[in-house]
This record gives sequence, C-alpha cells and structure tokens, in this order.
Amino acid sequence: MTWWLKPALYSAWILFLGAALTVASTCFAYIFLPPQYHVINIWGLLIAAALVRLMMVALGTLHHHLAKVYAEGTLRQVARALFHVRWALRWLPGDLRLYTLWCQILFREKQFDAIESVIQQMAYVHPDSDEIDTQKAYLALYQRDYTGACHHFDRAYRLRRGIAWNDTPERIPADQPETVLPRRIQTTQVKLLHDAAQLAFLRQGDYLPPAFSHLLQAYQDILKAVAQTPASADRFIHLSAEQSQSIALFYGRNVHISPVPAFPRDTLGEHWDAKSLSDQYYRHEPSCIVIDQFLQPDTAEALLHFCQKSTIWHDDTRPGGYLGAYMDDGFNCALLYQIAEELRTRMPDIFGDLTLQHMWAYSYAARKSGIGVHADNAAVNVNFWITPDAANKAPGTGGMKVYNVRAPEHWSFAEYNQDTQKMMTFLDAHQAESQTVAYAHNRAVIFDGRLFHETDTFDFEDAYLSKRINITLLFERV
Repeated sequence: MTWWLKPALYSAWILFLGAALTVASTCFAYIFLPPQYHVINIWGLLIAAALVRLMMVALGTLHHHLAKVYAEGTLRQVARALFHVRWALRWLPGDLRLYTLWCQILFREKQFDAIESVIQQMAYVHPDSDEIDTQKAYLALYQRDYTGACHHFDRAYRLRRGIAWNDTPERIPADQPETVLPRRIQTTQVKLLHDAAQLAFLRQGDYLPPAFSHLLQAYQDILKAVAQTPASADRFIHLSAEQSQSIALFYGRNVHISPVPAFPRDTLGEHWDAKSLSDQYYRHEPSCIVIDQFLQPDTAEALLHFCQKSTIWHDDTRPGGYLGAYMDDGFNCALLYQIAEELRTRMPDIFGDLTLQHMWAYSYAARKSGIGVHADNAAVNVNFWITPDAANKAPGTGGMKVYNVRAPEHWSFAEYNQDTQKMMTFLDAHQAESQTVAYAHNRAVIFDGRLFHETDTFDFEDAYLSKRINITLLFERV
C-alpha cells in the first residue's frame, strides 16, 4: 500500500473538522453573541469556509485512492474498498469514476444485483454517459448474454468515439451526442505512424471518401516535424493546437468499422482433436497447449480484415511499440463472441464453467520488444495470431514465451502485471523455465491465465498489412 495515504487521510480529517468547527462557532458568534465575542473577522470566516471546501475535495480524493488500493489487493480487503468508495461519494457526489470503481469491486465479488443498483444510480446522475452501457455490457458478459454485451459495447463505443463513416443504422445510438474534438493531443510516434498508414490504406481501397485525403497530408506534416526531434518511439509527443486540430477528425475517432457478423456455421477449425488437447491441457504442468489452424480460414481472414480496416487502435500508452484495441473501446464484434461460445461447447472440460471476461488485440511495429513478462487475472488465456506467415521475416520466432510458474494468489494486479522487476526476481528465485511457441498464422496458445508469459522477439515486414496482430480472449469462472 502507498504508505502516505492513511496519514494524509487522517490529517485531512483533522483539518476538515478544525475548519468546520471554526466556521460553525464563528457563525454562531455572529448570529447570537455581541461583537466583543467575534474572535474571527469576516475574512477569516471566508478563509475557513474555503478550507472546509478544500478539505472535502481532499477527503473524497484520498478515500478514492484508498478504495483503488484495497480493490487491487486480496479479497480480505474488498469490504474496506467498498467502505472508502461510499465515503468518497459523500465528499464527491456524482463522480463518475467512483461509480465505475464501485462496479469493478462488485464484479470481483460477483454481486450482480448490487451492480444493477449502482448502474441505476449512475444513469440517474449521468444519463448521457457511455460508462452506463459499458457496465451493462460487462454485466451481460457475466450472465453469458453475449448478444447483449456486444450491443452495449457497440453503443458505448459510439457514444465515446463518434459514428463511423460506414456505420449501419442499427449500430447508431438514437441519442448520439455531439462529440467534442480534442484541443491538444498527446500521442506517440508509433501511434502517428500507424494512423497515417491505416488512413492511406483506407483511402487506397476506397473505404473512405476523397474528403479524408487532406488528413493524410496533415499526418505526414506532423511526422516530418517529429522526425526533426528524434527521441524514443515510446516517448509521448505533445502536439500543438494547430497540429491537433489538423488531425482531430481522425485521431481517436471511430471513423471506419469493418462489419463482422456472426457466421451461420462453426468458426473453429475442424481438424484438431478437442478431446485429446483438453486431456493434454490437464495432464501436463504447466497447463499449456498449442493449436494450429485454430479457426476456419475464412474466420481468421474476417478477423484480420476487421483489425486492419477498423479505426479501433486507440491505446498507445504502453512501451514496446504496440497499440491496443479493447473490448470496451471498439474491439467488439459478433464473430468474437461466437468463437468464445464455441470454445465452451467444443472443449467443455476446459471452458465449460467459464465465461468470457475480456478480450483485446495488439498491433505491433515491425521490430520492437513487444509485451514484457506479466500474468493475467483469468482462469484461461486464449492467445492467437492472424497476420499471414509471409509477413514474418524470422520464421521460428515472433510468438510468445510461457513460463512454468504462476503468479502468487496474494499478489495484486499491479504486482503480477506491471511490476517487471518484482516479477523477474520472482522468476529467478523459482528458477523458472519457459516454453517458446513460434509465431504462425492461425495458431492459438491456450494456457492457465496466471502463468507468466511475454512476447518473443520478432521481426516483421515494415508495411501496414504486415503488422503482427495477436488476439487475446480471457475466460474466468462465474
């Protein structure tokens, strides 16, 4: 736990009570007592009142931080997290971040009725927020209502990122608000290069009209300016107001979506033996299996087109030269849910009592380090690759490493997913060994989600259609 939070909270409470008593006693003296008993003048009263308000904000913020700390800890701390969320809402009433955190904590405890109540409160305070549909979508996921989850994630994405140029009418929310364009953009070179390449691809294929051509020139001008001040590709770049405005119609927006409905037939490959692979998953330690031709060829191709043609790559906050697209922010189509449900029916020994918890995709630069060592908060991780093998310049590499050590149950998410130094020390102490799975188009790696794993070194062709793309589905017990 961050050591200073509790002392700061106690200090804020003392200051608040002192200022509140000062204001109350001064007001009482001004109303009921003669002037000689007025210890503080009007300016002192105003300063004390301002301090009361400042301490209210400070108390709400500190309770919020403590709630997040306890929410990421062990199950024994969930009650404390909920306690601090409720106190934070007393000081910061209507704060959307607190309602979101409240839902996240309740999801962890599987208190679904309570989640519905929080969503209703959120809708009353913030009726136009995309977060309402996001939480409804997660609730539908836990109830295995994949149609409802897809619908609510669709709606939340369009409320947040706008309407795509080619959106179908049934995807468009009736109460679509006017989207506020960003004034200043903070981005990375990797993101700018990706956006420029995707925009050029969409224009060349006539997926976007000629009116978007001027945006490509704006991206090229910004990249030229960035090239004159060389630095790490992962370093954040702060664009000027003029530069931000020049690409605002594309950057961070839902501009084009490649529609991918569910298929009228099975999506999983026909030639792999599900029963034999399930037995292998449980027979070997660690639990990890590799499946080639995981999907039907046209299923893999449809997902590749979805990833290449859809402007869903918004997360550029991670080092390693890759962009992320997530279920709750654009990476959402009926075909993905169909694959998840077919896994439950095809491999019931592994997925029978699980439900889809989260999914995402990552698109990588040609030669970067990728994702470092980490584990996931999931019972089973399904990771598969969809870029054609011809893009891989170093066959036999470019896949992933799966270690034979699980993240300790008492570790927090930050410890087993973000604290690289602690994870490496832990792996060294346990003399961990890794299984390297080479990259292959339409190859899946299914493993225990708590196993540590990382991206293998890779070298792909430096072209937009050759970007290494992996898709991850996380499953958890309801």
